[in-house]
Amino acid sequence: MVALTLVGCADVVKQPSTVESPRPAPVTTASPPPGPGDPNRLSEQVARIASELTELQNAVAKLIAASRAQDDQLTYLRRRVEELESPNRGRLPSAPSGFAPAPPTAPAPPGTPPLLGSATTTPAADLYRTGVDQLRSKATDAAILTLYDLIATYPESPLRESAQYLVADVFYKQKDWRSALAEFEALIAAVPRGEKVPDALVKIGLCQRDLGDAARAKRTWERVVREHPASAAARQARTLLRN
Repeated sequence: MVALTLVGCADVVKQPSTVESPRPAPVTTASPPPGPGDPNRLSEQVARIASELTELQNAVAKLIAASRAQDDQLTYLRRRVEELESPNRGRLPSAPSGFAPAPPTAPAPPGTPPLLGSATTTPAADLYRTGVDQLRSKATDAAILTLYDLIATYPESPLRESAQYLVADVFYKQKDWRSALAEFEALIAAVPRGEKVPDALVKIGLCQRDLGDAARAKRTWERVVREHPASAAARQARTLLRN
């Protein structure tokens, strides 16, 4: 029995080990991070952003121009108020402030409409006469103040359209294209069916051309021909389009 036991132990010693040694875990390589994206898609996004930026810049430019025109008008009105108040301080006014009618027979600049009669004495008519007379005497700044007074105080007056046109035309002759453009556009916005609208549109096109926007000028003149075909302004617009 002892011998058999020893033989069995020897067999156990000689038997190969069946226990497998642990294998190392396979090394996994991390996948690279995703790339920057499709170049075509990025180009489209950049183009869209550039287009939106251009639109925003145009909108800001229009707001700046409108704000500048309003500031100019407010400045003129303030100066007008100071001009009217200073000579009347310390004395009893013999007439309402702001009325200084010119003689009824005073000649008006070419293109200004006639008043409702020489006996017309409405406040708006008085201001209009004064402004026209100041333009005739080359007192341009004073004329603008007077006409702005009429525009702001009597916006429903039949003379408001002519007053606004005269102010815009003064700026145009001074080659202040942006101010002239703002005034002509304000005229059309206030009196869209007025008699001066065709002429104002022609001048708007001229301002746009002088500001370097020939395409808009062309569209404006085409509008004159389309909406006012029988007017003298349409004939002028056709000539400008041909040239």
